[in-house]
Amino acid sequence: MRIKTIIVVLLVMILVMSASSAEELTVSGRVNAIMYADKALEEHYGITLLLQDYFLRTVEEKDDNIFIIRYEGIENYAYVLGRYEVTVDRTHVTGITWSHDGEDTSGGFEAEAWGAEQIMEMLRLNQEAGTTEAFDARINEISRKHGFVYAPNILSDEESEIEMSRIEENCEKARNRSSLSIVEMTEIARHAVVSLYGLSPERERALESVVDEEDLPLWYTMFEGEPCYQVCLGLDDKEEDDVLPNGLSYTDKEGNYWIYVNSQTGVVEDIHYSPAIGGNG
Repeated sequence: MRIKTIIVVLLVMILVMSASSAEELTVSGRVNAIMYADKALEEHYGITLLLQDYFLRTVEEKDDNIFIIRYEGIENYAYVLGRYEVTVDRTHVTGITWSHDGEDTSGGFEAEAWGAEQIMEMLRLNQEAGTTEAFDARINEISRKHGFVYAPNILSDEESEIEMSRIEENCEKARNRSSLSIVEMTEIARHAVVSLYGLSPERERALESVVDEEDLPLWYTMFEGEPCYQVCLGLDDKEEDDVLPNGLSYTDKEGNYWIYVNSQTGVVEDIHYSPAIGGNG
C-alpha cells in the first residue's frame, strides 16, 4: 500500500512539474516594450490593436534596455495618419508623441490629421467595399497639400533576385542553428499569443496556423542577428452578431498573429498582431 502511495505521489509531482514547464514563457525586452507601447498608444490616443492595421511598427533598441517604438501610417497614408512614437524604459513608458499633436482632428475625413475616429471609419468602408477607394482620393489630396509624395520602393529584377537569395540564405542559416522542432516552436508561439493577448481557453483552441504544412520549413529566418522561426497563427471565431457601433464586423483580437521564436532558446523575440481588415496583415 505504501509503495502504491509513493507511486501516485510521484506521478502527481511529474504532472505538476510538466504543467509548470508548459506555462513558462520567456519574451525578449523588445516584446515586453511592445506590450507597454501598445497599451500606452490606446490609453493616450485611442489607437487600439484594431486601429493599428494601417500602421507599420518599427522598434529601435537604445542602450540599457530602452526601446523606441514607432507606428507610422503605411505607404500613402504616412502623412495623414502620422507617426506615433513611444519610449519604453524597462517597464515604464517615459514618453509618447504623435506627429499631429495639437492639430484639429474633428470633422471626419474633412480634417487633415486623422486619428482614431477616422481610422475606424476607414476600416468600416474598407471591409464593406473590399477596397480603399472611398478615402484614398481624400488622403492623396491632403498629402499633396502638405508636400508629401509617396514613392514606392520597387525592386529591379536583379535586386529581387539578390533579396530572394538573402532570404534563402538566412532561412538555411537559422534552420541549421535550430535546436527546437517546428512543433515545439509553434506551441511556444501559441502560448505567447494566449498569454500576451489574454485569450480564453476557448479562443486558444480556435487558433490555427495559416501557413500550408508543406511550406512550414520555409519560415526560418534570421531576426536581429538571432536564428528564429516565424509562426503565423490565425484567430477567426467571429459570430454573425459581432458588429461594432459603426457597423464594422469584428470580434476583439481576431485576425493574424506573427510570432518570431528563437529557434535555439525558445525566447519570443518579436510579435505582431493584425486584424487583417485593412490589407496589412
